[in-house]
Amino acid sequence: MKPSRYNFFFEGEDGSILAYNALRNGLAVVDAEIRAAVENLEPGGEPRVDSETLAELERGGFVIPDELDELAVLRIRRHVQQYGGNWLGLTIAPTINCNLACKYCFENPTKGVMSEEIQDKVVDFARQAIDAGMRGVSVTWYGGEPLLCLEVIERLSSKLIALCEDKKIGYTADIVTNGTLLSRTVAEKLKALQVTSAQVTLDGPREVHNQRRPYRSGAGSFDTIVSRLEESAGILPVALRVNVDRENVEDARHFYEQLSSYPWFDPGIFSVYFGYVRKFSASCRCSEEECLLQGDFWDREYELQEQLVGLGVVEPAYPDISSGCGATSTSAYVVGPGGELYKCWNHLGNPDQVVGNVAEPIDFGPLYIRYLSESFENDPECLECRYLPICMGGCVDVRIKAKLGQMPEKDCARWKYYLGRQLELYYTYKLNEGSGGSQKVEDAEKESA
Repeated sequence: MKPSRYNFFFEGEDGSILAYNALRNGLAVVDAEIRAAVENLEPGGEPRVDSETLAELERGGFVIPDELDELAVLRIRRHVQQYGGNWLGLTIAPTINCNLACKYCFENPTKGVMSEEIQDKVVDFARQAIDAGMRGVSVTWYGGEPLLCLEVIERLSSKLIALCEDKKIGYTADIVTNGTLLSRTVAEKLKALQVTSAQVTLDGPREVHNQRRPYRSGAGSFDTIVSRLEESAGILPVALRVNVDRENVEDARHFYEQLSSYPWFDPGIFSVYFGYVRKFSASCRCSEEECLLQGDFWDREYELQEQLVGLGVVEPAYPDISSGCGATSTSAYVVGPGGELYKCWNHLGNPDQVVGNVAEPIDFGPLYIRYLSESFENDPECLECRYLPICMGGCVDVRIKAKLGQMPEKDCARWKYYLGRQLELYYTYKLNEGSGGSQKVEDAEKESA
């Protein structure tokens, strides 16, 4: 046997030793003797532990057969995500027009709206994918501001839902909106159209948000959004995104305290998270100097999470086994208002990033192939990284742009910056959750095929 290359050991403040395996996503509490047995294990040997402990170490992936190639496992995992998906993922922008003029927006708003003809082509596109083997359709409504075109959402949703019901397959939807048009009536319509959640952005207190996310007229949008959230509270779960850069990072850290003072704010309905502001393209209105470095951003994000856990409103996040995103999958696309197809929503509205159209057969052109082929497999640094199973090379769009000199650095998962702190936070939370804090967390293993 041999130790996994993806083992981590962290010593907690209480003297406990947390053992974590990134490939199997297994977490256990061990003593110094077990840690030494794993770390000192030479290939071909057997760890000096009892049979029961050995079985647990094998189950958690801490010790593995000599012939197991863990990098091959990751390559297979990536290829399954790329080519083995059985749900069609569509991020649909009925318009890229918007009623706000956010200072860091990467899009160039235009007033076009998806026509009924293109809507029908989207349905035909989904039908062809279903006939080819897709077992479900997942839609994210995006923009621009998608609620400027509620009638498109209603018509196209109804057609896609009817198609999925006719084919006896699954359907799910969510929406990314700036919140200015999210009335109670609109929220109820969205829920009836099987939209299960919404993302709304608030960039901090009123004066901060209004400077960063004004209406196109220059007027502030904060009060409108807050009133809309209050009006529609309880109908859809809402993830409140706080986009963060150097300008508002300190305000953002304390923004939750203001949110929690609102009578309508229920942590069971509303969640809060930080969004990383980066200059994704030349059209972005922010500058590199305004953006935080990755490590600085993730330090701040951890502080927010720690704060929310301390307040008892969220459970600490546990690492998730990564495989990729829609940009690297043959079963996911971003659909523009003209039916144009993109691989990443950072590309929406950029004609240089179009990879096809819903009205035409998919052409595996150079750009499409680049996004499917760009991988950790081509990166020696990633291949040596112990965080690889929970990162898989990071955002492919950032990776490609970093290679082209359009971004300062490639993407790395947040776990690279605070895995040990996060696991200790998770362990402490679980320890206090069980049996009045006396139950030992022997194994919090989570596995993914």
